[in-house]
Amino acid sequence: MRRLLALLGIAAVAALATPAHALEVYRWIEGATVVYSDQPPQSGGVVLTSLPGREPLPVVIAPDAPPADAPPVEAAPAETAAVPPPPEPDVIVRAGSATVDEILELSGMRPQLPGIVRALGAEYLPPAGQLSEHDTALIGQIVARHFAPARLYAIIRDDFRRRVDQKGLDSMAVWFRSPIGRRITALEIAASRPEVAPKIGAFAAGLKTSPAPASRLELVQRLDWVTGTSHEATELGLSIAGSVARAAAASAPAERRARVGLVERRVEEMRGQMAALVGQNVLAQMLYIYGPLSDAELKEYVDFLASPPGRAYGRTAHNALLHVVREVADRTALEVLRAVPPQRWVSAQKAAGATAPR
Repeated sequence: MRRLLALLGIAAVAALATPAHALEVYRWIEGATVVYSDQPPQSGGVVLTSLPGREPLPVVIAPDAPPADAPPVEAAPAETAAVPPPPEPDVIVRAGSATVDEILELSGMRPQLPGIVRALGAEYLPPAGQLSEHDTALIGQIVARHFAPARLYAIIRDDFRRRVDQKGLDSMAVWFRSPIGRRITALEIAASRPEVAPKIGAFAAGLKTSPAPASRLELVQRLDWVTGTSHEATELGLSIAGSVARAAAASAPAERRARVGLVERRVEEMRGQMAALVGQNVLAQMLYIYGPLSDAELKEYVDFLASPPGRAYGRTAHNALLHVVREVADRTALEVLRAVPPQRWVSAQKAAGATAPR
């Protein structure tokens, strides 16, 4: 369940959905090389994109999530509740032996996967107006083919089946079928919806003037440590950045091709910059998402994730998702730059610079 937050529920929401004003990573093309930097290029006529590629969230000191010690979400007024009420106790839950599909459903992996896939795939799309309509549509088709939720889910499910036996599935199901387990999954799924992103941004800004209680912050830090969320979010973000850099190097003429080691070093240079800010955003997002839980309930969740069944779920889900994302990312980037060569991106950028108002 929360392994998706440790995987990409926050992955796409921490690494790729990090507010642009919080971490600007510029990406542009110089010749046949894709350049990543925290500083904009000095040359003119370059169309910039940022990692992540989404509109900045509003900076508003008006958090609308309940405070950490607020009553359970059932008792929260509709206009202030961070997320919809959790499932009613009479929600049908399987009894008996658990299945992989059930675990991935109850944990939130399957429901959140389409949003994760869309966020990752969007990193390959050019900014509006940068390329011709034909090239833009062509790239969109390539991305949609590789980042197909149903196909990626099938790979993750098969990987899960290979790594977890029936005893392991049944031990995970004890938590995921429980009322508190289902309630926490409902909170995570609700917070992953696109329309909630501005609320999370406003809440994070509000923490600057209204910090979380020390006891709640400690629990959230433990949650991040147990799940490895910040690390995994960074890895997923770097997977996309690295795929584009490697594909650009492979697409360049032999005499201008960057050495593999140099490409990887450039990507690694982003890790330190990204990791620190991702970590800050992850903690803010966790404080928001789990706001309706009491400290005791959040501790119960942390304890599950630190238990053998919780660690087994987290390790398996993380490995499956990261493996499939890395594999799909490299293939997508290579096909995108074969269909629309770097030289065409450079020409479009120069044309944009020549026609830009002075």
